[in-house]
Amino acid sequence: MKTMNAMSTARVYPQLDHQQIYEEYAEKIHRYFRYRVKNVWDVEDLTTTVFIKVYSKLEQYDRRHPFGAWIFRIAHNTLIDYLRKKRECPVDQEMFSSIKATDEDELPEASLLTQETTEGLWKQVHNLTVDQRNVISLRYLADLRMNEIAQILGKSEASVKILHFRGIRKLQQIMKAEA
Repeated sequence: MKTMNAMSTARVYPQLDHQQIYEEYAEKIHRYFRYRVKNVWDVEDLTTTVFIKVYSKLEQYDRRHPFGAWIFRIAHNTLIDYLRKKRECPVDQEMFSSIKATDEDELPEASLLTQETTEGLWKQVHNLTVDQRNVISLRYLADLRMNEIAQILGKSEASVKILHFRGIRKLQQIMKAEA
């Protein structure tokens, strides 16, 4: 039976083996957790847990949804389970402070200003609704498309776009009020 499942998995998603799946998605999943969980060790554990679940359920992937959306659905559910157990706030301001400017030629002052602006923005994410936080995190931290986010959250793409729009608008209003 196990050989049959492995064979059907190979037919369903033949181009990726475990190493390829890990290489393609590990950094995105780690980043998704890193900005939502305080403890670095827990981030590592959660990332590992996701891949254990993915590998153990690979034969259940049925191609109705994009592979990345399927993996992030597992990651999202793993995060929800973790937060329920820990009762932690899913947005950690300390972790957002580690965001660095990506332009190496940028002056240190400009880099600091960019980092402070980014920190200020992410500190305000906790003012959003849970659904808006989830959409914003999946969009900008996991770098997913709206249709993938909709599948992960079990919502329509239209409702995800509305949540995204309202969340961004609320963040803009908060940042303007602070300026």
